[in-house]
Amino acid sequence: MLKIQNPLENAFKGIESTLKRSKLIFIHGIIILASLTVIEFFLYNSLNSFLTYMPPIGYAFFLLASYIIQPIIIGALNITVLHRLYKFQGWQIGFWENGLLLFLTFASINLVFQTVTHISYLSIIFAITETILLAYPFGIIAKLSNGKS
Repeated sequence: MLKIQNPLENAFKGIESTLKRSKLIFIHGIIILASLTVIEFFLYNSLNSFLTYMPPIGYAFFLLASYIIQPIIIGALNITVLHRLYKFQGWQIGFWENGLLLFLTFASINLVFQTVTHISYLSIIFAITETILLAYPFGIIAKLSNGKS
């Protein structure tokens, strides 16, 4: 016997799958932004310690931690989250490049927000607001930064 499908059932199934994907992207963005924010707080709170340790060498260590070690950590975290949330297998680009893309995007948006709001330091309210506002876009960027859709 032929079963007649209700068009509303099909629409609700489509909406349900879209909401499930959106929830995963939002969670992915929260994880990446929270880790970027925590690392930024740690680095900028220890900036004086880096600069007082023989200023040129300390600044070189700060740049090493900011632009080499942090992107590797973020890239590894992103690949791990991709494997856990979306069941991806393998990766297309390296940890460092993946993390560098996410870090530079975060740093650029952070700089624009700080310039527009005239905040010259990282505050916890600013970080929470930024994390909530940018979670979904960063989830999309983080998912697509691996070269897979």
